[in-house]
Amino acid sequence: MFNAPRPGVRYNTNLGASFVDDNNPLSSSTYDGLDPWSAAPSPVTTPPPPAVPSIFSNVIADATAPPVYNKAFQAVDPSFSGEVSVNALSRVLTTSSLPASTIDRIVNLVSSRPRVSKLEFFIALALVALAQSGKDLSIEQVAALASQNNLPEPSLDLSTLGGTTSTFPPIPLSPAPQYSPDDPWTTTFRNSQGYTNGSTAGISSVSGGGLPPDWWKRQESVAVNLAGQQGFLLNRHMVYSITTSRGAPVQRRYSEFVFVWDCLVRRYPFRILPALPPKRIGPDANFLEQRRRGLARWINFVINHPVIRDDGLLSVFLSEPSFDEWRKYTSISMDEESASKRLDRVEEMAIPSDLEDKLTLVRNKLNLLIEHWQRICLITERLVKRRESASADLSRMTMTLNALVEGNGECWRGEECELCGGVRTGLGIVARRASVAADSEEQRTRMMSMSTLEALKAQRDLYIATRDFFSRHDRLSSDQAERIKKHVETASLRLETIKSAKKDGWADEAERIISTIERDQATIGTLLARRVFIRHCMWHELRVVLHNRENTLLTQAVRAFVREEVDFVDGARANLGGLMEEVEGMPLE
Repeated sequence: MFNAPRPGVRYNTNLGASFVDDNNPLSSSTYDGLDPWSAAPSPVTTPPPPAVPSIFSNVIADATAPPVYNKAFQAVDPSFSGEVSVNALSRVLTTSSLPASTIDRIVNLVSSRPRVSKLEFFIALALVALAQSGKDLSIEQVAALASQNNLPEPSLDLSTLGGTTSTFPPIPLSPAPQYSPDDPWTTTFRNSQGYTNGSTAGISSVSGGGLPPDWWKRQESVAVNLAGQQGFLLNRHMVYSITTSRGAPVQRRYSEFVFVWDCLVRRYPFRILPALPPKRIGPDANFLEQRRRGLARWINFVINHPVIRDDGLLSVFLSEPSFDEWRKYTSISMDEESASKRLDRVEEMAIPSDLEDKLTLVRNKLNLLIEHWQRICLITERLVKRRESASADLSRMTMTLNALVEGNGECWRGEECELCGGVRTGLGIVARRASVAADSEEQRTRMMSMSTLEALKAQRDLYIATRDFFSRHDRLSSDQAERIKKHVETASLRLETIKSAKKDGWADEAERIISTIERDQATIGTLLARRVFIRHCMWHELRVVLHNRENTLLTQAVRAFVREEVDFVDGARANLGGLMEEVEGMPLE
């Protein structure tokens, strides 16, 4: 449709086999089912499976939400994921100064899951406004007000919202992007990068002894956030905000990611380059979030690839304010990397004679590695979900305990009862400590989801990309050198025959054949140089890219996970230790 990837153009280098055989550049994507996308984009003619409708989907409908609704939601959803935790919802509702029993009832009315959607969040705020005005709490009353486009506005003191009570270090988030509902591509064209079409010819700089010491400490980081929907009617599309250290954030739509991927994979066919997460018709919030994370993993891989990171097109993509407008005025070369780079003698000699054996060893274990990493990602996702549920249950426990203390304030004895008062005080302490535990569990879950899980998926993506890398090599490394050699031999024999016969016009014919032989010999030289360059690329990707990333970055991820887990356990121990000391004062008689 309108936001679909631009169709790829059939490409031939004139140096070998055809490069892209399919119109869709994502047709070879091999993402597994762990993320909510399939191996290829959904065909236009096939409708997506119907989503399970929410029981609240028609409550608010098209009613206009008061500004405080969005302000409150953004305060607890800075990453624009479209969902928040039950704990985050309870913190917002606490700023309304409603009784704990009322807050507990509202939370239980709107959601029984660990996560709360934006729609459920808005309904909870409407219920808060009803409670503050002394009206009955009911979903039907919210629906009636929404049908009149008159959603009530709650009184919230969001300035007191602050951070969580967790002692866990907060997760760094990129700045919230600013965007407009207008078309972002009407910006006046300017090429601020001095872009040079194609790669710079000259001596290749990809040789050497791998990567410099401590290279992992200098990895560039790119943040990709959802910037919201833009466009009108059928041209409605999601826009992503890309934040780098290269300048101001830029906004890109998914089809522009596809265009850059298509150009890079044509220019660097013999480099490890992950596939993009594909498009889906009618995506839900979960799919959009998973695709955002997939795009972030892709761009962070590309920007840290030793060779691809220096590509001029990639630099423009990350910094040009209006990329779509820039494309209209710029001719972009699709020439293969080998057409503009040449190897020196030292680089050629560095290619090991047993390269094929090394590549075969890696190729033979790829499927097993992919299977294992898929399973690791799946198990980790389950762990994240369990911890998320634990955080939600702790938050619900906090609200229920507070409601219990609030509702059980008077003893039947009709006088000040030290036993009842002491127990109520103790339960209040338990509720407070449970709130701290809920905050810590929520923060740990977010860190595990955004750091550990993404690192594991990046490892899985690396092996899938390596499998695609071998597949491209098998498809594209062949050439016509042997056929052209036979053509040269045939032409040489014919030339000798003409020279010996010396018939009328033989000189012109001989000159034409000589010219053809020279042209063919030059083509053969180019093809043979391409063969060597391909071997060099295969060796570089195996030795520098794959070997370093699959080991060093995995070590980084494991160390980070252990540090975070130790911090979490230390915080939990301190919280429980404080609770133990405080409940010692609860009376027994």
